Amino acid sequence: MPDTMRAVVLRAPHLVEVAEVPVPEIASPTDILLRVERTAICGTDLHPYEGRLDVEPDIVLGHEFLGTVVDAGVAVSQFSTGDRVVGSCVVSCGSCYQCRRHQPGNCAGSRIFGLGLALGDLAGGQAEYVVVPNADRTARLVPGGGAVNVDDILFAGDIMTTGYEAVARALRPGDTVAVVGAGPVGLCTAMAALALGALRVVVIDKVDTRLKEAENLGAGAVNAAQTDPADAVLDMTDWRGADLVIDAVGHESALLSAISLVRAGGTLSIPGVYTEDALTIPFGELYLKGVTVQMGVSHITEYIDEVIALTAAGKLSPSSIISHQMPMSQAAEAYRMFEAREATKIVLDPKA
Repeated sequence: MPDTMRAVVLRAPHLVEVAEVPVPEIASPTDILLRVERTAICGTDLHPYEGRLDVEPDIVLGHEFLGTVVDAGVAVSQFSTGDRVVGSCVVSCGSCYQCRRHQPGNCAGSRIFGLGLALGDLAGGQAEYVVVPNADRTARLVPGGGAVNVDDILFAGDIMTTGYEAVARALRPGDTVAVVGAGPVGLCTAMAALALGALRVVVIDKVDTRLKEAENLGAGAVNAAQTDPADAVLDMTDWRGADLVIDAVGHESALLSAISLVRAGGTLSIPGVYTEDALTIPFGELYLKGVTVQMGVSHITEYIDEVIALTAAGKLSPSSIISHQMPMSQAAEAYRMFEAREATKIVLDPKA
């Protein structure tokens, strides 16, 4: 085992470097150490990258990763050296009140890879090696047999499961679903809604290439720069509005759009990440409509097994949204492209 490794380090907002850092070590009997094979840039990574989430300098970024176990603590029972696993982006304790109520995203000790001290002080997975705490709960085996695309399973650790949960906890078969945002989470949400029995899914964005991706998945597309999304959704629902609306962006403008699209008695689901202390929203409209609002850190480990099973069965294929496979050595350019929306989803190869 080498003493150092290459990792994507955030030096300051908009400044990432691939640097040599110490290889992390197992600190608990429940940890595993992975040699990372694939890692991806997520929209949440843009929060520290753009300076919207204050983090200490020189953190290792990334929370979407898949790799091979090279060491395991003595208390780990589900994994052995040589196993290929995917990690949940969120680590939870499994024993607190929230975890016992199957809400691990609200765990009192919740930790997220690569987002700094305030969110658990875990080194990220955009690196050659990463330690996964509480591994029996946090990680899952990659299905064997060679028939499953490992890039599909990579996204079970975050965006596919995040999108799936946003739909699964609210959807009734036959619903009309509107997704605000055709980024990776939005596209995964649309994919999940179609797989789970939505009558129709419409995706709203302003980037034509991303809207084309939504159409390739079987969803309708509305370019908000050209057409009023509320008019489009009302037209297709006999002027009711959508049964389920997903804010997959995490920005006040997207939330305002989402509120305008949901029908009376409908559900607004918010997997988009918000870090602001306050927003200006039409609360009276939500109240008068009687809208159910669901939001918060995703309960990844509650849904990841369903997502892996559906992926293995060919019902979900999130790798279809990958626009770029790049060497990790080009991480700075990859982040620039992703922020500029020149890429839909970028997977980095830590070996290159």
